[in-house]
Amino acid sequence: MNSYFTKLDIPLDVEAVFTDPTALLCNGEYLKQQKYGLALLRKKAFTSVPNRSYVASAEDTQRIISQLPTRLLDIEIPKLWVLDMHAPAEEKEVMLAPHVDGVRVTAINIYRNTHGERTCFYRYAAGGKIEEVDSFVAKDGDIWLMDVSKPHAVELKPGKNRRVLTISFISTPYEVVRDALT
Repeated sequence: MNSYFTKLDIPLDVEAVFTDPTALLCNGEYLKQQKYGLALLRKKAFTSVPNRSYVASAEDTQRIISQLPTRLLDIEIPKLWVLDMHAPAEEKEVMLAPHVDGVRVTAINIYRNTHGERTCFYRYAAGGKIEEVDSFVAKDGDIWLMDVSKPHAVELKPGKNRRVLTISFISTPYEVVRDALT
């Protein structure tokens, strides 16, 4: 099994959640380059864009989280956020730079507004070198489980907005969530 990500085939009704994120409470804006992004800049040129996260409404959170298996919810009740990434049209190579998520370790991402963006996972080696180890391209409606404690990035499409509904596990490791869902 892949130790970075897994495509899930689980039914989740998320239709009404993808509203204008500006109507939601902003949870954070992530601008700072981590060492992983700086290491990749030594290998290739790209423009790094910010990622904004928003807290989904209490009603949507309850409705969506309640669709997860009880065996998983007995371990941890996850958070529900909407991620919004906008790539400037004038930039050729634009990405959400390589990073690890500092506030969660595992994510179930439900994709909306995709345009062929590639999510890449990396290994950070001694001497500050970074190498890509695997990747996937999500389509609208896809659900992917990801180990966001490992370095990852998203190669965005210029002039396009990418929106993801993400179920966030703060402390439950990827393997535990994967085993409870598969």
